[in-house]
Formats: sequence, structure tokens, C-alpha cells
Amino acid sequence: MLSEILNLNIFHVLLVFVRLSAAFMLLPGFSAHYINMKSRLLLAVAITLIITPIVSPQLPAAPSQMSVLVLLIVLETFYGAFFGLVTQAVMGAMHLAGTSIGQMTGLMNAMVFDPITEQQGAMVVGALSNIILVSLFVMDLHHLMIQGVVASYALFPVGSTPLVEDHLVSFLDIFARSFAIGLQMSAPFIVAGILFQVALGLMARLSPQMNVFFVALPLQILLGLAMLWVALPGLILIFLRYFEGTLTAFIFG
Repeated sequence: MLSEILNLNIFHVLLVFVRLSAAFMLLPGFSAHYINMKSRLLLAVAITLIITPIVSPQLPAAPSQMSVLVLLIVLETFYGAFFGLVTQAVMGAMHLAGTSIGQMTGLMNAMVFDPITEQQGAMVVGALSNIILVSLFVMDLHHLMIQGVVASYALFPVGSTPLVEDHLVSFLDIFARSFAIGLQMSAPFIVAGILFQVALGLMARLSPQMNVFFVALPLQILLGLAMLWVALPGLILIFLRYFEGTLTAFIFG
């Protein structure tokens, strides 16, 4: 292992590090702000040294002109960021599901810090973000993300001109599927919420003197939490299967 590291081409190490670092800025978990910057840098360097011998045959020789080197660095940054954006688009399914569940269960007013978006969000979204993120690493799907970076060299060779239209279509297709998966995950809560609101309307008509809001809100929250407790394992499995399937299709075509 040491001899392989000593024999590495510094130019190849630079190219791999640029693409990997750009991806790490957006990959779930790796891009979290609470990870120490030095630790993230050391992790990126360690993974770069590991995967550089694997992808080295696909990398070009060092250019003689500085302009070509700058262009290669820009392209590598673009490809790494694109792969990171693909994973973020997949994570959008969980955010949509959490937002819909929060609206239907009356928990949108309970705000907590969301480690994925790094801002305040609904409690359900924050809880799902933490659970999904832990599940990704427990199920070793972070290895699949790193494998996806390695596979990107076959899909996007170093120095190749980006096909903007193809990249945009691929990203929008993943985004659309994430929207559909997010609706699928939150569909039981949406149906239950609609039925609950219809029942509230009937109660308001039958008993106009009753303050429906103060009576119904605790019931709505209890019903939503009960449904979430029952459905949570299924939601996690649906999302992990979708995450794995999307990255597998990206890796193996």
C-alpha cells in the first residue's frame, strides 16, 4: 500500500481530490456543517489516496499549459458537484414527505434545527432527516456514494465536455421521481388529514358553539404521531430502497 501511494502521480491525485472534494460538499452526511473541517479534509485526502490507483488508468497525463489545467479543475469540480446534487435531489423525497406529514399532523409549528438543510425546519422533517442520515451510514450506503464517485469517471471522463442538456434532463428526472416517492411516503397522512378536516367541518356545522380548533388540534397531533410511529419503519425502507436504487442505476447504468 505504501509503495502504491509513493508511486502515485501528483497530477492524478489533484484531479481526484478536486472531484471528490466537490462531491463531499454536497453528499449527505459528509457535507454536514457539524463535521470538523480538518476531519473532513483528512477524510477526503484518505479516500483520494485510496481511489486514485483505481481510476489512474482513466486519467490523462499532466498538461503543459496552465489554461488546460485550470479547465480540467473546473470540469472536475462540475462533475463532482453534479453527483452531489444528484444525491441531494434524492434526499428531497424525504424533505417533501416530512413537510407533508408535518402539515397533515399539525406539527409544522414545532421547529427544530435540520442538520441536512442547516436551517430551522419542521420537527417531523428534522426527525426524519436524522433518522434517514443515521440509517444511510448504518446500512453502509455511504460506501455506495463513494463508489458512485469512482463510477463517475466512466460516465464523465476527465476533460470531456459536459452535455448540459443530458445533465439537466437526468437531474430533472431524478427530481421528479423524488417528488413521486415523497408523495408516496406521505400519502397515508394526506388521506388521513383530508378525512380529519372533513370530519372537523361536519362537527363545526353540527355544533357551531363548540370551539373546534382547540378540541381538534390535540387530537390531530395524537393521531399524526400514532400514524408516524406505525409507518416510520416502512417510510425508512421505502426511502433507503429508492436511494440505493438511484445510486445503483447511476453506477451500473
